[in-house]
Amino acid sequence: MIQHQTRVITDSALRVLLIESEATAAARTEAQLRERLGARVHVVWLRGLADSIRALMESTFDVVVVELAVYDSNGIATLAGVRSAAPTVPVVVYADALDEVTAIRALRAGAHECVAKDDLRPDVLPRALRFAIERQRRLDSLEADRVDAAHRATHDPLTGLANRKLFLDQLDRALAFGTRYQRHTGLLFVDLDGFKAINDTLGHAIGDALLRAVSVRLLASVRRSDAVARLGGDEFVILLPDVTSRSDVTFVREAILAALSDPIVLSDATSLVVRASIGSAIAPLDGVLPQDLMDAADADMYRDKRERRRMRMHDAGDVVPAPRPRESITAPLVKEAPNGAPVTRGIPYIGEIIPPLADHRAPQRHHA
Repeated sequence: MIQHQTRVITDSALRVLLIESEATAAARTEAQLRERLGARVHVVWLRGLADSIRALMESTFDVVVVELAVYDSNGIATLAGVRSAAPTVPVVVYADALDEVTAIRALRAGAHECVAKDDLRPDVLPRALRFAIERQRRLDSLEADRVDAAHRATHDPLTGLANRKLFLDQLDRALAFGTRYQRHTGLLFVDLDGFKAINDTLGHAIGDALLRAVSVRLLASVRRSDAVARLGGDEFVILLPDVTSRSDVTFVREAILAALSDPIVLSDATSLVVRASIGSAIAPLDGVLPQDLMDAADADMYRDKRERRRMRMHDAGDVVPAPRPRESITAPLVKEAPNGAPVTRGIPYIGEIIPPLADHRAPQRHHA
């Protein structure tokens, strides 16, 4: 007996939505399906398009069998309504008036198969359902491959952040928006201090895990409307569209430094403290083209790095220490922090390689 409402269906059931105004035709269609596919077929029969659209939006079906002429719709409009409600569900048109022209129009409108009701062979409709389902599975697979390829072309495979290509496109759009509506666009250039020593001493696996953890913290430090990208290595850039002044950019910079100041736990035996050099730029004051703004932020990052090194040398009495052998440079990683406090075994302090940020500001710029 045909059921008019959905029910709980086992994973092995074939869930079919049958859209048919005539009860006799609906009963005959279900009989054809059960004869070939057995009791695993679960048919939900609805008489009109409006009820069918509601069912497709509220429930899950494996395939739709639709008569184009129902009491509240007729022709290709019926098929269009079904496809709009469930664009990834395969559809088999099973109609009385199905000439070649109508069949071609239905296929162009999204039908997977078309079957005339006057074809009395018992295997025609079940086979059409199987073909339609398999065709949709193939389309889903191709679409998933396309989306994956597009994502890999525009995102960093290690962190999942935008790559340089995507970021430059985002920056170009933000600058165009800012020019049109007279808004400022901020940019931050982030470089991790001492990252090469981490790779050299602890291995690339730890270095990769650190980059992924830093990416998470960068994303957590910005707005959803901002964009974070990895350019490569230990270099990241952050796009801050629609900012009011340099103080907004400085606020985000300080938030990032605060987020990176807490130890990053990578495993039960490894925890790292990260320090970063961060440069900033703002359009249109520092440039109106994407590469100009990138260059300005990069140059400011190196000024920040040099200023902190100068401050550290000043604190040491203006004495520049002699270069140490490679092994002695990395040895303090597992000894103690710069203030002499002991570090828990297995928790390197990256700041020993590039000493931590001193409590000072880079030279103040004029606010926009």
